[in-house]
Amino acid sequence: MTTTVDNAPFDYDALTRTEPATDPFRWALVRGMLPGAVGTRLAEEFPTEGFTLTERATGTGGKGYSTRNLKLVEHSEPVPAALALLTPRWRAVVDALLSPAYRAAVAALSGRDLTGCTVEARAVRYGSGSWIDPHTDRADKAVTQTWYFNSGWLPEWGGALRILAGPSGDEVVRQVRPDLGESVVLVPSDASWHSVAAVTDEARQERQTLLVHFVRPEAAG
Repeated sequence: MTTTVDNAPFDYDALTRTEPATDPFRWALVRGMLPGAVGTRLAEEFPTEGFTLTERATGTGGKGYSTRNLKLVEHSEPVPAALALLTPRWRAVVDALLSPAYRAAVAALSGRDLTGCTVEARAVRYGSGSWIDPHTDRADKAVTQTWYFNSGWLPEWGGALRILAGPSGDEVVRQVRPDLGESVVLVPSDASWHSVAAVTDEARQERQTLLVHFVRPEAAG
């Protein structure tokens, strides 16, 4: 089933036909959800304004991180100030993230019942030195999905998502570069360790991602 939202077709079958990995936890690398030139156009129109730096030093309690964020959806409601900064194509993406078809496809892939979960979404930029320490995601997050919007990203630029076998950043099972059109779905658990490697000074682009969380209703309330 390919669903068209304005000029941005979303192939939800890309989610439902993907076979998730179960080791070291349930996760999936999804390809083809933004078919044709859609991903390229979204990358060209990736938002540039309204981002806020959020950071926490490593070792100060909880995971360390440094990223710039633009909140697009909060408690399943589009953020008006953010929508004003988006192109029509990106506003269509926000609409699609709140659609029953998207929720059903994520539920099918993840194996999680998303009934009543609220949607949180934000665009994220990682400049030189940006990173996220190893973590498992909060217990209130039922499913997380991340899309990547970079063309020609080189390995020496860092910025890879690391799927980890444990809390040590050295226990790398898989690395996923932020290549245009690819997406990762994570099903949080006590074992769902992952991190984002620091973007190096050599990087000629900022790492650009769209991050979506389905949050359990008891936490959202």
